[in-house]
Amino acid sequence: MPSESLSTVRQGRPVWQLGEHIPQLDGVRGLAILIVTLYRFSKELPNDTWAAQALRTGFSMGDRGVDLFFVLSGFLITGILLDSKGNRHTLAHFLARRSLRIFPLYFVALFLFLVAVPSYAPYREMFAQAASHQFFLWTYLTNIKMSLAGEWCFGYLDHFWSLAVEEHFYLVWPLILLCCSRRTALTLACLLALGSAVSRVAFAKLSENGVAPDVLTPFRCDALLIGSILALQIRGPQGLHSLKKWTYAVFPIALTVGVGCALFKLRAYTVSHTLWPLIWASVLIWLLTAGQQRQLARFFNLSPLRKLGKYSYAMYVFQSPLIPLTAGVVSVPQLAAWSGSQLWAPVLYLLLLSALTYAAALLSWYLLERHCLKLKRWFPTDGHYPAPAQPTHCGGRALTPPPP
Repeated sequence: MPSESLSTVRQGRPVWQLGEHIPQLDGVRGLAILIVTLYRFSKELPNDTWAAQALRTGFSMGDRGVDLFFVLSGFLITGILLDSKGNRHTLAHFLARRSLRIFPLYFVALFLFLVAVPSYAPYREMFAQAASHQFFLWTYLTNIKMSLAGEWCFGYLDHFWSLAVEEHFYLVWPLILLCCSRRTALTLACLLALGSAVSRVAFAKLSENGVAPDVLTPFRCDALLIGSILALQIRGPQGLHSLKKWTYAVFPIALTVGVGCALFKLRAYTVSHTLWPLIWASVLIWLLTAGQQRQLARFFNLSPLRKLGKYSYAMYVFQSPLIPLTAGVVSVPQLAAWSGSQLWAPVLYLLLLSALTYAAALLSWYLLERHCLKLKRWFPTDGHYPAPAQPTHCGGRALTPPPP
């Protein structure tokens, strides 16, 4: 047996197969929401020892999970559009499917936080800051308002900025992608990603506005475009193998600089906003070019990670609002009094809030999201609609009417 065949047997079939679902990508999404959640709830951890400081610094980099979400979204969305390009309803069906995935939970969450919760007197002021600018929330302009104001002005809904960035990308990128060839789209994606990074760094250097470089769509779309570049390249004749050799240089350099900026709290003109997407892109390249039996593929195929990935959208939406909503019953001082330990109280807080976030996401999935996702069958990506119900006869009478 040739050595290449032996290697294939040992490693298993490739993770990436055109047109097939890749369960490991659910695990990638799970890793993203895991590190974002740890970041969100670890801010109460002590920093009185070097070990505690190291732990807090590590968790503080969890906001880079948003970059992983961006890269993964760019990869998946671009892939969906490329694979359905021959369907005359590609754009309409894409937008319909995205709407069914995103809008129901998004607008239900806004109703809960801006209408339902404030109607209860003790919670009236809880989301007052967000409510005062709610027009921008309802219209996916959160990051625009932040950029113009130069401040984080939505309180416990500040994290909705990233949802706005993705929505803007979903509206613009498909129009570009469907109007040009794969090679042209690849060139454009590279140029646009470079332009996004350069313009952001220049703005951060020249402007005193410290928020716009972090949230404005033109400044943050480089991560989404990096994911798109992977999707475009993997469908080319050389696949991702032509990029893989570069990852062995890009990954260690980007990781060293990115972690260094975090350790020494260096903003460095926001270069980390591009470095971390390059780090995550390297990981994706290694995963997608690996065999199913490789350790990286097996890690991202772990059931707990894939479960987190399945519920990641709702976990992201609910985790920050849960902090004030549960403050009356779950807080570090209360847990310290209950446990008798100032040391373990922040750890208990992190674990409890993470568990409550997961529980809220489960409720969202079973009560809302999965029912909306069933409607996706009416907007197929391959142009094949679900078969109509066939008439069932009983005693000569049709119980199910035939289609018109």
